[in-house]
Amino acid sequence: MGCNLKDLAEAVPIELSDLAGQRVGVDVFLNAYQFLTAMTGPDGKPLTNADGVATSHLMGFLDRATTMIQAGIDPVFIFDGRPHQLKRATLDERRERKNSAKAKWESAVESGDEKAAKKFGPQTAEYTPVMVAQTKQLFDALGVVWIEAPMEAEGAGAVRCARGEIAAVASQDWDTLLYGSPVMVRNLMAHGTRRFGRVIHAQRVELATLLETHQLTQTQLVDLGIMVGTDFHPGIRGIGPKTGLKLIKEYGTIEAVCAAKDKEIPTKLDEIRELFHNHPTGDDLLPEHTIANEKSLRYFLQEEMGFSERRLTRALDRLRDAGRLKQAGQTTLFDF
Repeated sequence: MGCNLKDLAEAVPIELSDLAGQRVGVDVFLNAYQFLTAMTGPDGKPLTNADGVATSHLMGFLDRATTMIQAGIDPVFIFDGRPHQLKRATLDERRERKNSAKAKWESAVESGDEKAAKKFGPQTAEYTPVMVAQTKQLFDALGVVWIEAPMEAEGAGAVRCARGEIAAVASQDWDTLLYGSPVMVRNLMAHGTRRFGRVIHAQRVELATLLETHQLTQTQLVDLGIMVGTDFHPGIRGIGPKTGLKLIKEYGTIEAVCAAKDKEIPTKLDEIRELFHNHPTGDDLLPEHTIANEKSLRYFLQEEMGFSERRLTRALDRLRDAGRLKQAGQTTLFDF
């Protein structure tokens, strides 16, 4: 999840209608894991069809993508690419936690402890290459745009947002701001759902407001993030967001902070900075969305994945309302 800037950023609640008419980049992997861990069965594992194939990720993306389209939002889904070697330690740590949770889940299932199974099951979730391919197939049938980032999805989205290709990046990862995205939207894919008894609202976070509020430059914000901890470095022990803000404003750079506080300068600091200031994104222009194909959706979701007619009809109605559905036998301009 990268650097936590929650205590420093102003997150303003918004409605989906506030983003109508805009293209919004969406971090696919992060949202996929949220779907896989939120929509689970009694054993804590993702929901499956009659053949035991996981479907939670497809249910989540079908529902949220069509909700966004109905609201007038044009989503651009961004998949992560190959992780940088500096992220290896973070990935190894996540794998260890997952393996530990898997052992606890297996023990809970064996002993019949449903409560423990429900707790540890989501912690073992995997967004597999097969699931990634299924998600892309769904997006193709929906007619929505998807791209693969060279590296980090939120990083590529941030660069494209700064270029003006998209209006915002929808992600829970605060590193989105370190990458320089002018606008970040949190909770977009969960907007309108309930969590712990309350309704979740999307939130808009503007980079310029954060920098102005705290009188920081983008360079100082990146240094602050590195001190607090990112996916590329665990951070400097004893420095959280508020302490880091105070120190970076007083001393200006990580090197100066470390010198004043007798701390060790993070290894490969310049390389980490470069990842945030000049993140690879690819130069291809974003394609335009197309019209959803009802026949393709029905075959994939009902025939192959076992979705109910009710679930599919709800999604098709949203697409139809938005004028984004090609029905069986219907010819559109996209066919020529």
